[in-house]
Amino acid sequence: MKRALLSALIVACCATSVSAQLKIGYIDSEVLKERLPEFRDAQRTLDQLRQDYENQAKDREAQLLKLQEDFRRQELLLSEAKKAELQAEFETKMQQLNQFTQEKFGPEGELMRKNIELSEPIFTKINDAIQGMAEEKGYDFIFDAAAPSSGLVFAKEEYDLTEQLLELMEKEKEEEQE
Repeated sequence: MKRALLSALIVACCATSVSAQLKIGYIDSEVLKERLPEFRDAQRTLDQLRQDYENQAKDREAQLLKLQEDFRRQELLLSEAKKAELQAEFETKMQQLNQFTQEKFGPEGELMRKNIELSEPIFTKINDAIQGMAEEKGYDFIFDAAAPSSGLVFAKEEYDLTEQLLELMEKEKEEEQE
């Protein structure tokens, strides 16, 4: 569907009057992610948070394993009521671990929310810079070569605007700091 829409858009643009010159470029967002310090800082923060959550989950798993091992060692000596109590405690802790995992690592978990919180301002800044560059230099379209839905399967390197965008963003950053 998207590929058909993109193809129709390109055909429509190419069908415009010959006198109108279509100006197209592309960027590679993967290069931006590698080279912009803001992305690296955000990734470091997310990695640290992920590590903290993983450590907390491992601690909870270790507690569960210890509880299970203690139960196995004492099983023959325990009354049925005590066995049921320990089994219920184990199941409760297992549910708590599953809930913790969902709250931290799930699709709407804290890690995902933090990722959005950290990356949204960066994407806004990039999009503003792209829009400014497009308006200033008269581009009709700027694609993201790294986006899986872009449908861009080939582009000449001369239309790659990634370096220009990085330079523009660096210049804007320097101006903000002055």
